[in-house]
Amino acid sequence: MKYRGIIIDLDGVVWRGRKPIKRNIEAIKLLHSKGLKTIYLSNNATRSRKEYVELLREHGLAADLRTVINSAYAAVEYVREHDGYKVFIVGEAGLYYEASIAGLLPVTIGTPADHVITGMDRFSTYYKLTYACRLIKNGAVFVAANTDRTYPVEDGEDPGAGTIVSFIETYSGRKPDIVTGKPNPWILDLALKLNDLKREEVLIIGDRLDTDVMLGLNTGVDTLLVLTGVARVEDIEKTGINPTYVAKDLLDFISEYPDLFGL
Repeated sequence: MKYRGIIIDLDGVVWRGRKPIKRNIEAIKLLHSKGLKTIYLSNNATRSRKEYVELLREHGLAADLRTVINSAYAAVEYVREHDGYKVFIVGEAGLYYEASIAGLLPVTIGTPADHVITGMDRFSTYYKLTYACRLIKNGAVFVAANTDRTYPVEDGEDPGAGTIVSFIETYSGRKPDIVTGKPNPWILDLALKLNDLKREEVLIIGDRLDTDVMLGLNTGVDTLLVLTGVARVEDIEKTGINPTYVAKDLLDFISEYPDLFGL
């Protein structure tokens, strides 16, 4: 057996929009049943970890707050570890929830804040974005949960959190001080620490080259690109971002390489 654990993306691997990706789910159940540690690592900051745990369990997958890490939680942990308290959030309910349960104080327009946290926000307004820009121009720490350009849905792709980051960058003239989601090593090391695993013991499984595979390249961790989400084989040559393995789906991969998992 080469791997003790698997680091699994959610959108594009476990589901696409509301539609489950059944062959990947079947493979994850098999690997978990054989004793591999399973960590779910998502750049999606719209939901809380608690919501993701419930969704995964609805699909028959074992999960808890230790094994589910998303960029909302990672962003909040970064702020908490750097003595932040008042935060202005451009994001959805999951980001507000993670901030609140961590002891941070999300503030409204007109209230000072020491950190601005951004994620995907499908309900944002021009005034909310403008206030975030003003806080950042005045010295607030700019924390981006992720910079994904797109977000996979059942019938294609929608604009991702990166579009909000671009808006703020354009107006404020500042890039994020930290991007806590993939491909930043911060989120991986947080997940590994919580689950007592080392980088050399895990395989990252995802559908994106710019986040999942780049995370592996940035940390020296092996990666598997599954073709069930955003990326296609031809994108590898176009981008020059090379995964360790490529497969149609996870079930195909473990059928071809059972020894990697002790099957």
